[in-house]
Amino acid sequence: MLKVTQAPQGPILVSQEFTILGVASTDYAGRNLTLIIDDRFQSPGPVIATDGIWRVRFLFQQAGNRRMRIAVGSESVEVPLQIVTSLPPGYAQLQFINPPTQIQSGQMVTLIGEANNYPEGAQLLLRADGRFELARPYVQGAKWQATVLFTQTGRRLLEIIGSGQDKAQIYVDVVTAVPQPPRLKFITIPDRVQTGQTVVVAGEATNYPDGTQLLLRVDRTFEIARPIVTAQKWQAPVSFSAAGTRTLEIIASEQDKAEATIDVITPPQPPRPPRVSFTSVPQQLTVEQVVTVSGGAENYIDGAQLVLRVDQQYEIARPQVQAGKWQAPILLRQAGKRLLEIIGSEQDKAQVTITVVEAPSSSFKVIPRTTWTSTPTPSDLPNLQPLRITLHHTDMTNLPTSATQSQEISRMQLIRSSHVNGNGWSDIGYHFIVMPSGRVYEARSERKRGAHDVINDGLGIAFDGNYTAQTISPAQYEAAVALCTILCKRYGITDPVTAVPTPTADFGTRNLPRICGHRDRVSTACPGAEGGRTVRLADIRQAVKTNL
Repeated sequence: MLKVTQAPQGPILVSQEFTILGVASTDYAGRNLTLIIDDRFQSPGPVIATDGIWRVRFLFQQAGNRRMRIAVGSESVEVPLQIVTSLPPGYAQLQFINPPTQIQSGQMVTLIGEANNYPEGAQLLLRADGRFELARPYVQGAKWQATVLFTQTGRRLLEIIGSGQDKAQIYVDVVTAVPQPPRLKFITIPDRVQTGQTVVVAGEATNYPDGTQLLLRVDRTFEIARPIVTAQKWQAPVSFSAAGTRTLEIIASEQDKAEATIDVITPPQPPRPPRVSFTSVPQQLTVEQVVTVSGGAENYIDGAQLVLRVDQQYEIARPQVQAGKWQAPILLRQAGKRLLEIIGSEQDKAQVTITVVEAPSSSFKVIPRTTWTSTPTPSDLPNLQPLRITLHHTDMTNLPTSATQSQEISRMQLIRSSHVNGNGWSDIGYHFIVMPSGRVYEARSERKRGAHDVINDGLGIAFDGNYTAQTISPAQYEAAVALCTILCKRYGITDPVTAVPTPTADFGTRNLPRICGHRDRVSTACPGAEGGRTVRLADIRQAVKTNL
C-alpha cells in the first residue's frame, strides 16, 4: 500500500520548496522512496517511518506542468504539479494576524499569519527593515509563524515574503525594556514531609544580583536558613521537629517576601515484618491420604505465593495468601517422621513435624519417587489440574511378573534417563508407571504437567513393557484399576466411561472418555493394540466407574 494524503492543489513557484505527505504499508518501514520526475529523472527520496508515514520536500528549477512519481518496491503513485514563474494576480496572499504594535527590546515574541493558496511546506522569508533576515518559516495548514527578538529600539518594518509579487508589511515600535522590580517566590516545596526529614525548598529571586542573602523563616517567627542568590535562584535544606501545617517565608525586605505552607506529619510506625505459620496440621496421617494443611501469613498481601516443602527438599505445593491465611492439600507416599516447611522467604519460614504411617497391608500403595531417585521433579514446571488420564506403555522389553524391586528401580532410572538425556525433557514424562508385578511407582510429581501426550492436560500412567501383541498382566490390571479409582476420586473425575469433547494433538477435537489411550490423542501405536485391547482399556474404565 502506498498513497498520498496531502499534496499541493494549485500553482507552485519555481525554486519554492513544497511538501507532499503520504502513508505506506508498515512492511516498507525503513526503506527509501524513489522520486521519478516527468518519467525521465530519478532521485532518491526520504525513508519511510516505522508507522508508514512519509514526507517529501522538493522544489523545481523549471516551470511547466510537471509530474512526480513516488515509488517503493513494486508500488508507485503519481502527483501532477503546476510550476510557474509567477503566481496569478490575487492567487496567493500573505498577511500578519493580530501583530503587536509595541515590543520591548530583548523580548521574544511569536508572529503568526496566513498564507492562503500556498502549498504545504512552502518556505517564506521574514525580514526587518528591508535588509535583515529574521526567519524562514514554513507554511503549515495555510498559516505561518516565527519567533523573533529585537535588540535595537525604534520603528521597525517587518515583511513576510513569499515571492516577488506577494508580501505583507507591518510596522512595530521596539521600545526600551522597563526594569522589573525584584521579586521572590517558591517554586519547589513538597506538600507533605515527616518530622525529622530533611528536604530542600527552592525558589526564584528575579532581578536579585548573585550573592544577595535572603532569610527563610517558619511560622513567621523562627529563622531556619539564610540562602544566597545564585543565577536569580535560591535553595535551602529544611527540617521540622513538630508536626502540623507550617508556614514558610522567604524574605528579602519588608516589601518583597513570599509565603508557602507545608504539612508536617509524624512518620508512621515501621511495617511489621511478614510472618508465616502453621495453624492446622494433623499429627498423624496415612500414606496416600490427602489432607489439607493451613496456616497464617501475617503482613503478606493477597495473592502472595508461598512454598510448602517436605524434608527440606521436596516442594509439594505453592499456596497463595488470602486474607492473611494459606492452605494446601498434601499427599505423602513415604512413612516416617516428615518435616513440613511453609516458606515465604529465606528469612521467613515455619516448620512442623508430622508422623506418616503405612497404610494397612490390604490397601493400595504407590511406591514413592524417593525409592528410585533422590532428584525431585523440577519445581519450575507448570502446575497441573488434571482433567483426564492417558494410558501408555513404555515400549521396553517386558520384565517378568516375578521381577525384584531392585530390577524395577533400575527400569525406572533407565526410563528417566531416556526421557531426560534422549528426549531433552526436564524429568521423566509419566506420572505413574505400573510394573508387570503390579507394583506402582511414582514418576513425575502429579502436581506438575507431564510430557506424555503433547496436550498434557491430564495424568500419564504407563504400563512398563511392550503391549503391541501381549496383554498386560492380571496384577497390572488390578493395580491400574485401583490407581485410576484413587485419582478419579482425588481430582473429581466422576464418569470415566462417557465420551466428552477432548483436544488431541493430531486429530482435532474428538469425543473420548476421561480415561483414554495415547493413540486416541496422538498418531502412535502406544499403548498397544487399537482400541486398547491389550491394556484392557475398556475393562479398566468400567471397573473404575463401578468403584466410583
